[in-house]
Amino acid sequence: MPASGKSKNYSAQDIEVLEGLEPVRRRPAMYIGGSDEQAMHHLVAELLDNSMDEAVAGYANRIEFDLAADGTVTIRDNGRGIPIDRHPKFKDKSALEVVMTTLHSGGKFSNKVYDTSGGLHGVGLSVVNALSDRMTVEVARDKTLYVQEYSKGIPKSELKNEGPVRRRGTTVVFHADPEIFGPKSNFRPNTLYKMARSKAYLYKGVEIRWSCASDLIKEKDNTPAIDTLHFPNGLSDYLLTRLNGRATIISNPFSGESSLNGKGGRVEWALAWPEDVEGSLVSYCNTVRTQEGGTHVAGLKTALTKGLKTYAELAGNKRGGIITGDDVMGGTWGVLSVFVTDPEFQGQTKD
Repeated sequence: MPASGKSKNYSAQDIEVLEGLEPVRRRPAMYIGGSDEQAMHHLVAELLDNSMDEAVAGYANRIEFDLAADGTVTIRDNGRGIPIDRHPKFKDKSALEVVMTTLHSGGKFSNKVYDTSGGLHGVGLSVVNALSDRMTVEVARDKTLYVQEYSKGIPKSELKNEGPVRRRGTTVVFHADPEIFGPKSNFRPNTLYKMARSKAYLYKGVEIRWSCASDLIKEKDNTPAIDTLHFPNGLSDYLLTRLNGRATIISNPFSGESSLNGKGGRVEWALAWPEDVEGSLVSYCNTVRTQEGGTHVAGLKTALTKGLKTYAELAGNKRGGIITGDDVMGGTWGVLSVFVTDPEFQGQTKD
């Protein structure tokens, strides 16, 4: 028996075809993992990752990150700026509009523009656009400023030439749509600040300028209203912050970095073994947090175990042969970051 009120007929008229960014608004969880406050923060991560990709590629060294009192987020970099010329496949649209309104569009599917990147699927910017009730994109290229406005994924203006400008890069200003996330959902300053700080640790060559409306910072929240995040020592600085003065078995962290397979690939690590804390390893791939670990974490574990066994053998310690990966990593407090071409993440949320 069909459910009450449901038609018994099932025909071609019942088959829906969702076009443009409509699938994102209908099923946001498919793209950002949900429609709650936590998922809303993923919108910011998508934009920050784009700016970080420009920095890691060597085209930007500064990112500005602002959270306004009404929840509007602004992320500005001094990179190359999204292309604004006509797209060869969609001749009636600029490349900017194609990127903003078309899923699976972007410059990161091959290695022609970026050797490594956190953005892979060409959906990040368009998804943020679809889930924002208002968005403005500014592109400064060739000493000229271009601006276009959007709402819920739909252009609200043509791409406008705003005249000469003495800067370059991309600026995205957006407000998350309360229809999707609910009227009571808000960005948490502390979460966004930690996100920005972790990105600054991961790439020594970038400076992130953080600002937040003081009204949003609660009494017991130690998030600064203004801060400049730049860490010349990279992951070593990150590890020292995480350790927070704890005593460790070895006096100095075991840290280093190395190139990987050419083409911009590299690995960086910083490890310590605290006397009083269980192990905690934070890992990243192309500046994206890998919550569930991955082959890069397994590789680190294998390499450390092999190295210690080899050293024990050279030192004549016969018990070195019984060392296991859990012995090495069980009490490790550390940070691991890799940059690789064509990484494989689990879905758009890149877990």
